[in-house]
Parts: sequence; structure tokens; C-alpha cells
Amino acid sequence: MGLMASIDYSKLTSGTEVSSRTIVLDEDSIAGYVDAVRDANGCLVGEGGKRLTPPMALAALTLGGVINDLEIPGGTVHAGQEIEFSEAVPLGETIACKATVVQNSVRGGMRFMVVRLIVENGDGRKVMEGKSTIILPTN
Repeated sequence: MGLMASIDYSKLTSGTEVSSRTIVLDEDSIAGYVDAVRDANGCLVGEGGKRLTPPMALAALTLGGVINDLEIPGGTVHAGQEIEFSEAVPLGETIACKATVVQNSVRGGMRFMVVRLIVENGDGRKVMEGKSTIILPTN
């Protein structure tokens, strides 16, 4: 990624899909998350001894995909996040992550972009929903 993103953020209107990815919640991706946040607990254990993905790993992997797909430049601030988890996700599951623009405005030389995040499990059931606010420089 260069210094300037190739995406014209001013053209992203409410409802525009900005990211759509599938992610396999494998040992490596979760281990990377656990190491990055220094989570001593790692994966949780559910019914029948099934290992479960840490919920915040879903949020981190989803938002990481959005940031990559939007080609977010340096100087960006992740200003806030609201997330609701509705179901545990087993390790090894493939999830579908989508993000759409909710708000995109400029104030004081900064662009405020709010994106809605939806994550579904392999059966198409919503397991996470939320929104993130990203502040980008306009120049």
C-alpha cells in the first residue's frame, strides 16, 4: 500500500458494501490474535470439549479485512466500536464477514466513516453484528 489510497472515500455512500470476505478460523489465525493481545486464556472450551474462537478475535479479523479492503492510509484513528455477539463460533469454522457504510462525513478536515459489520457462521446464522467508526485525514 502506498501513501495515498486509490479509493475515493468521498464517493462511499450509506449502504455501499466496502468489504466481503470469508475467513477460516484456523489455529494459525487465532494463535496470531491470541499472541497479539497476549491473551493467556486462548480458545475457550464449549460443550463436548469443542474449542471456541475468542469472540474479540472475530471482531479483530473482521475489522482487519475492512481496513485492508478500504486501503486505509496512515494517520487513521479507530475511534470506536460497538459489537454484539449472538453465538459462539467453534475453532475451524469458516465465517462470512461483510461491511457496509452507514455514515461518511467530513468535519474539520477529517473524514468520519462508520461501517456496519455483520459476521455469519457456516450455516448462515449471524454470530456478530456491530459498527466501527474510523477517522481518516482528508488530504
